[in-house]
Amino acid sequence: MAKDIKFGLSAPMPGADVNGLIEFSIKADKLGFDTIWYPDHLLFVAPGAIAPEAWTVAAAAAPQTTNIQLGTVSDPHRMHPAVFAQRLATVDQLSKGRTVLTLGVGESMNLDAFGIEWNKPLGKLKESIDVMNMLWDTDEPINFDGQFYKLEDAFLQIKPYERNSIPFYIATHTPKGLQLTGEKGNGWLPIDLNPGLYKEYLGDITSAAENVNRPLDDFDPALWVFTSLGKDVDEAYKTLEPFKYVLVMQDQLLKAGYDVDIPEEYHGINYFNIVPTDEEKRAKFRELGQLFPREAILDFTITGAKKDCIEKIEKYIDAGVRNFVLFYRFSPDPDLALETYAKEIIPYFKG
Repeated sequence: MAKDIKFGLSAPMPGADVNGLIEFSIKADKLGFDTIWYPDHLLFVAPGAIAPEAWTVAAAAAPQTTNIQLGTVSDPHRMHPAVFAQRLATVDQLSKGRTVLTLGVGESMNLDAFGIEWNKPLGKLKESIDVMNMLWDTDEPINFDGQFYKLEDAFLQIKPYERNSIPFYIATHTPKGLQLTGEKGNGWLPIDLNPGLYKEYLGDITSAAENVNRPLDDFDPALWVFTSLGKDVDEAYKTLEPFKYVLVMQDQLLKAGYDVDIPEEYHGINYFNIVPTDEEKRAKFRELGQLFPREAILDFTITGAKKDCIEKIEKYIDAGVRNFVLFYRFSPDPDLALETYAKEIIPYFKG
C-alpha cells in the first residue's frame, strides 16, 4: 500500500453557499491540502441548509485550483452510470486529472422523499463501477447485461484526462461492503471509526483482495474523521459535545467494546436513515448522542491540542490510514484549526 500520508478536507456543506464553496476550494488548494470532498446531497438533515449540486461545484472549482483533488461522496442510485461516467470525465478534463469519487450505499434524505429506490445497493454499486470503467476503457461500443443496467452498443465520446479510469473509493464498514472494496475499490473512505476498528476492517479488505488475487499496491486507505483542535482536550471536547450524535454510530460503539445501554427506542437510528421532515426521529437522533461517553468520543475523533492531534493521527497511521479527510469545523476556532493543520500538523507528517 502507498506510504505517503495525505490530508483532505470536507467541504463546508451544508453551511456555505455556492460562492463560499468555490472560495473554500481555492483556499484549501493554496494551503496545500491534497483533496476536497463535496457531500453529494439533494437534502441535508439540518434545517435551513444549502444543498447545491456537488459536481457543478467541482466543475466550477476545477479551473480555479491547481493541485487539490476534487471529489464527492455519492451513491449509485440517482444517476445512470453512463451519465455519471460522462459527468466525471468532463470534470476530470476541466481539472486536468484531479477528479476522484466515493460511492456509498445511499442515505434516506437523498432518496426516500423523491421515490428513488435503493434496494440491493451494493449490487448496484458494483455494477455502476463496472459500467463506468468499461465506458472509459475503450472507444468501441460495448454491451452489458446486468441485473440493474443493460447496455447495447454503448460508448462515450469523452474520456478522463490522460488516464483510463477515475479512482473509486467505497464508503462502507459492513462485511459485504468490505469484501466489495477489496475486490473493486481503488480506495476506502469510511466514517466514524476508531483505530482498532479501522485496523480490523482494513484487514478484511486485504483478505478479500487476496482471495481474488488482486494486488493492493496502489490502494488508498482513507478515513473521514471529525477533529476538534483547541488549547487542550477539555476545550476541544466541549465544542464536540453538542454534536455527539454524528460522531459515533451506535453499532460501531458497541463493536468497539463500550458497555453502553442503548434503550430500544433508539435502536437502529443513525445519520443515514434520518429524513429532514421527521422531527420526532431527528429529536431521537440528537438524544442518542447523550448516551455516548466522553472517552468514546475522544476514541473516535482527533481531539485536543496540536500535540494530542498528532499523537492520535499517529495511532490511525499505525492502524493503516494513509489519507485523512478532516471535518474540522467543530473546533473552538475553526479558522485557527485549519491554519494549524496546514502550517504545523501536515508539515510534521510530510517532512
